Amino acid sequence: MWEDFLVREAKRRREVFANILSYLNKIKEIVNRIDPNGRVFLFGSTAKREHTLSSDIDILIVTEADPSIVISSLWREGLDEPFEFHVINNEQFKTYRLLIQDINEI
Repeated sequence: MWEDFLVREAKRRREVFANILSYLNKIKEIVNRIDPNGRVFLFGSTAKREHTLSSDIDILIVTEADPSIVISSLWREGLDEPFEFHVINNEQFKTYRLLIQDINEI
C-alpha cells in the first residue's frame, strides 16, 4: 500500500515537472483572478534546472491579497505538492529580491 502511494506520487511529480510551463501559467492565471496586479516567480532548484523528482517547486507570489485566500484558491485547483507557495506583499518583495538568486517571473 505504501509502495503504491510512492509510485503514484513519483508519477505525479514526473508529470508536473514534464509540464511545468502549463502549471506555472495556471498558477499565474489563478493569482491574477484574485489580484490582477499579482506577480508570480519561479525560484529555487527548479529555476536553476537542478531539481530532482523529490524537489519541491518554489513559487513566489507577490500580491496585496490575503495569503490564505491565494493559497486556498491554488489548493482548490489541485495545486499542492510538489508546489511550495511563498506569498508576500510588494514591500516584502524588495527584501526577497535581494536575497533570492535565480528568480524568474512567469
